[in-house]
Amino acid sequence: MKKTIIWMAWISIGLVAALAALNGSTLLATSPINLVVTEVRWPLGLLMLGLVAVPLALCFVAYLHQQISTLKETRGLLREIQRAHDLADKAEASRVDGLRQLLTDHFRVINERLDSLGARPVTDPTPATKPTGLRQILSGPWKRDVKQL
Repeated sequence: MKKTIIWMAWISIGLVAALAALNGSTLLATSPINLVVTEVRWPLGLLMLGLVAVPLALCFVAYLHQQISTLKETRGLLREIQRAHDLADKAEASRVDGLRQLLTDHFRVINERLDSLGARPVTDPTPATKPTGLRQILSGPWKRDVKQL
């Protein structure tokens, strides 16, 4: 719709310019013009062309002003979106760091518990079935502590 209106405006301007160029002698012919207070002799065609050109120029300036203000507003909104995006990135990074710290703390506590459980002496293991490594820790005496709770 907007492009159609712009094309129609340019076609209208072109037609007026073509008619003015083809009929220049008629536009420049002077005629008496009544201005209520006095009567002057001016070219009536040139006066009418000027009366069309002034509002057209004002509309063009208003259109440019509207386009410039829209571009400024869009630029401001883009800056605001970028600030919000940066803030969201920082918040996400903070959450990831918090989660990483939480997991690190939990794994440290788990490792400390496993180390403390693994350091206890195993009571009366049989040499043939004595578990080693992680199995020794998982099958250690702490199972008895859990069953007692």
